[in-house]
Amino acid sequence: MGFLSLFFKSGRAPTHQSLPPALFPTREHSMSTGAWASSIQDLVESDECRLRRIVHCKANSRSRDEFLLIYIRHPSGKVATVLASRDTSFDPSSAHADEDMSLPHPAMDMRALGVAPSRDRIRLSSDGTAASLERHILSGWGETHTVKFSKSKAPSVAHLAVLLTVVHRHVMSPGASAEMRSGWFAYCVAEVMREIFLGESKPNKKWVRVPYGGMKVGDRDTVGALIREFTPAWDKFSRGQVARLVVRYVFARKPKHEEDKKAKKKAEMDSFAHMLRNMES
Repeated sequence: MGFLSLFFKSGRAPTHQSLPPALFPTREHSMSTGAWASSIQDLVESDECRLRRIVHCKANSRSRDEFLLIYIRHPSGKVATVLASRDTSFDPSSAHADEDMSLPHPAMDMRALGVAPSRDRIRLSSDGTAASLERHILSGWGETHTVKFSKSKAPSVAHLAVLLTVVHRHVMSPGASAEMRSGWFAYCVAEVMREIFLGESKPNKKWVRVPYGGMKVGDRDTVGALIREFTPAWDKFSRGQVARLVVRYVFARKPKHEEDKKAKKKAEMDSFAHMLRNMES
């Protein structure tokens, strides 16, 4: 999708004022992965925002929840820090309250099935560092595993957004603990990205990362299954992104087109008036 950035680019380098709120909010912000993916779909430079590394973390608290810290480099050179996690402590009746269900991916209607989807969430750092996110994990955390990407093969933030929408559709057994479900989420996102984009895996010698959060999973909930789901989801996301950005481009140009028409009409009237004055003289 690199042509999108060239098509819409203004010709100047991004400045601090033009940094996208989807990655650099003015204040710390949290939203569902579906809503975040929708905002990334509207981001012109999404294909140029590349993942540097994904860090799989485990909280030191009694819950032992697992989550990801994801570092994303914007073309301006600034780095955004995103915390992605599966939050299982929510009210099922409001599971879709802040979802953007217009996001063009084949989302499963969990409510119709009588099953509450897991609430996968994104938390954005206000200053681009993990430090501003620490207050949400009061007991601190340990880094169990890191996946690094080379500049030439790094996935874009759009790839991440699509994967999160795919993972969101997978709901674990109600018998699985919150720790296991959060572990499955973190493990799968990191491993799918590593497999597809040939990331370098670096385990922490002091911590042990348990595959799938220690759960016994069926074939449809494995890394391989998620990889197979990724390609059609990516294709659909890409087509939707092109359509949305073209609509924005057309609407942005419409006022200028109207101004050009008015200016042309005024010039014609001025020319006609000038001709009449010459005839009278």
